[in-house]
Amino acid sequence: MIGSKVAIRQPRAAALRARPSGRCGGVVGAVASGAVYAEILTIGDELCRGEIVDTNSSWLAAQLWERDVTVRWMTSCRDEVDDIRRAVTEAAARADVVLCSGGLGPTEDDLTVDVVSELVGATPVIDEPARQRMEQRFAGRIPVTPIQLRQVRVPSGARVHGNPAGLAPGFEVAVGGVPVICLPGVPRELHAIFESALAERLVALRDARGTAPAIARRIWRVFGRGESQVAQACAGLIDGVAGATIHYQVKFPEVLVKIVIRDRDRAAAQDRLAAVDRDLRSRLAPHLYGDGDDPLPEVTTHALVAAGVSVATAESCTAGMVGQLVTRAAGASASYRGGVIAYANEEKIRLLGVRPETLVEHGAVSEACVIEMAAGAAERFGVDLAVAVSGVAGPTGGTPDKPVGTVWLALVDRRGSGPPVTRRIQFPGTRDDVRTLAAWWALSMLRVAVLEGGHG
Repeated sequence: MIGSKVAIRQPRAAALRARPSGRCGGVVGAVASGAVYAEILTIGDELCRGEIVDTNSSWLAAQLWERDVTVRWMTSCRDEVDDIRRAVTEAAARADVVLCSGGLGPTEDDLTVDVVSELVGATPVIDEPARQRMEQRFAGRIPVTPIQLRQVRVPSGARVHGNPAGLAPGFEVAVGGVPVICLPGVPRELHAIFESALAERLVALRDARGTAPAIARRIWRVFGRGESQVAQACAGLIDGVAGATIHYQVKFPEVLVKIVIRDRDRAAAQDRLAAVDRDLRSRLAPHLYGDGDDPLPEVTTHALVAAGVSVATAESCTAGMVGQLVTRAAGASASYRGGVIAYANEEKIRLLGVRPETLVEHGAVSEACVIEMAAGAAERFGVDLAVAVSGVAGPTGGTPDKPVGTVWLALVDRRGSGPPVTRRIQFPGTRDDVRTLAAWWALSMLRVAVLEGGHG
């Protein structure tokens, strides 16, 4: 035993207390009540000291969200007995299911099994299937020692979740009537346990409640407008839509709009989401470029490949970033032919055919220069579309008429007789911000040229 036992408060009384609904439309309580709420608890000194990034919480939250389980809290605590005890107790007192990661290893600071065993009045025992896997893995190489056996312990009577990718098994106990599921902190092992059996277990726990509403959700992706502009365009969007909430996320350089609709009738939730979708698209056009998981680089490349359009790039201030983004998606070679990084003026002349008089009269950061850069790339690579970028990324090099952040872009489309399309944009932010925004705008111009038969 690690110390005196603590009294576990029974949180299930009054069923589940009223929960604030967030920013919602319509009469939400009638459709959102009964939602299953989870807490994710990560355990480890290295997390609390900022030595490693907690990717387990974000991954688990996404998995739970896909299964209509809402993560309402994420907490972390140190590898200290009192801290773990308190964190687990408080999580079980306010959530319907708790998922913990970390503290299942063989060392003396791996205390999760001991603390959780104490909380439920159990004794740590060796999980025999996990022990057998350990002995098979170590056979003929190293002996199995008591220290190594620490990581195959579970509380007596626990439901064990086998670890197909490592040694330490996961396990599940009830703290105050609430399922507490403990998993290793190693991400690949946590993923393997979840995917092999735990996902089905969580769905069963959700369904056992019997009152959990279905969740209809979608993510829309916007580029070219800031968060406040997007929010203004969406003002009133979900007014009167029962069970709906709207959320915004800045994921530089884009903004994500997320709509969630809860209803006990999944079909009804989907119908309301479809109606919201139509309204939202009209409000955010033309800056809404897609929905789902694919960001602009992948959306652009898939559109180019699907249309059978060949592409080349000519870059100065972005120094290959546009080409890198275009080729990020598998299969890009079906469209992308190549690119030229012409940073110095003499290389713009030599590699892309920019006229010296253009540079003398207008400078490298000019409409005339990027048009000639794009035309040169289109001709040299023999492609349908070519996009060019030149700008002042900073933090130095700006002038009164071309301050830091000034970028010119041009797109040449050889499929028709239309003139080159150009953009001059004044970007805020750091050098990296300017370069990233310029590269994404180049992609946006390519996407519009392909999907709409015109130019961005």
